[in-house]
Amino acid sequence: MIKLPPEVLDRADVRQALRAGDWATVLQVVTAEARVSQTEIAQAVGISQPHVSRLLSGRSRDPGLRTVRALCDGLGIPRSLAGLLDEQEDDTNRRQFVAAAAAATGVTLIGTAAGDVPLESRDDEQLLTIPSTTYRRLEQRLPARSLLPPVSAHLALTRQLASRNERSPAHTRQLYSVLSETAGLTAWLYVDVDDQASARRHYKLAVHAAERSGHPLLLAYMRASLGQFAANCGDAHDAIRLVASARHALPRSAPTISTIWIDAIESLALAEAGDKKAIFLLGQADDRLAKARNDEPIWPWIFRFDHQKLASFRAQAASKLNQPSAASHALSIAASGPAQSPKAKALSDVLQAEILAKSGHLDEACNIACQAFDAGKKYESEKILQSVARFRKNLGGQTGKLTLNLDERLYSRYQEDR
Repeated sequence: MIKLPPEVLDRADVRQALRAGDWATVLQVVTAEARVSQTEIAQAVGISQPHVSRLLSGRSRDPGLRTVRALCDGLGIPRSLAGLLDEQEDDTNRRQFVAAAAAATGVTLIGTAAGDVPLESRDDEQLLTIPSTTYRRLEQRLPARSLLPPVSAHLALTRQLASRNERSPAHTRQLYSVLSETAGLTAWLYVDVDDQASARRHYKLAVHAAERSGHPLLLAYMRASLGQFAANCGDAHDAIRLVASARHALPRSAPTISTIWIDAIESLALAEAGDKKAIFLLGQADDRLAKARNDEPIWPWIFRFDHQKLASFRAQAASKLNQPSAASHALSIAASGPAQSPKAKALSDVLQAEILAKSGHLDEACNIACQAFDAGKKYESEKILQSVARFRKNLGGQTGKLTLNLDERLYSRYQEDR
């Protein structure tokens, strides 16, 4: 490892470069102060010498999270100085976008995971990223209802600042990029409390703000996110049209992950419409994934789209198409990935319960549904509770001991809390 002297890391220009993701400046300082070659940097960091050369010359401006982590660790730079959070390596379905967003939009990040803010920071878009980062870390562990008031207030402030006319066009676009992400987060919270009208309204705001940001990947991402929401609401044909508009927004230079992800979302919409083309589309996405290089994700995608993530889409699509065997196999592949957050696991459990019920394993299905209900109750997630209720409704008149246990849990929603 190359160790930079503490006084170098304390320099204002170095800290500013790290916050802005300006690795050309950082590496120029490293070569000058540590008197090392590009080859020595490559060996210390664990990346190729040509990659170091591209970063040093500024030809490569958007290193992914893994590269940023490797640079920090290999050069003895605290990760927090580069905007990385302690939990940024976890898979939280895009809700820790901050470091990669800075590289793609030019939003200069400030602060650390502990919330420290340099006194010299003045840009509004810088300050706005700090609370949104915190909310995204809390969302997986706290009820969405408790986060909606502060997130909504943060969204209102962001909208107010973005609408001011005295800012430069570049700063305005950056603020609209932050606004889009904040609106998307707000929509996600409304989905969790099962307020579809408010969720739809905020997803539409996220799309509008993405259009104003001028960033084609962000626009495609938000349109596809709205499409996924529509598919989950049962509006299959609307979802198909939204996904098509998202695909149209992708530039020719779009990263492979974007095409694979949009294929996966379109498969959900097609499956919701009962179209078996969904399975073909997933096979196409699987082929693309197999041929894709091991590239770093590019914001607004903050994770590599691996076979486990694609399998989770396949499980949902197969279940919608009444193919329980294929769905069960896909779900087992999806479960082999990193541990899910409690809310995500509960929703996955409901899907597993649906698959088991279709396969004739009623007691096991109801047992898993009861566990999912308990998680939904703990995290006050109406989305989870409603998913369990739909599962029970689809069972019809089937009854058993564990079915009665599930019925008691569902009935408790209408009883007075004691």
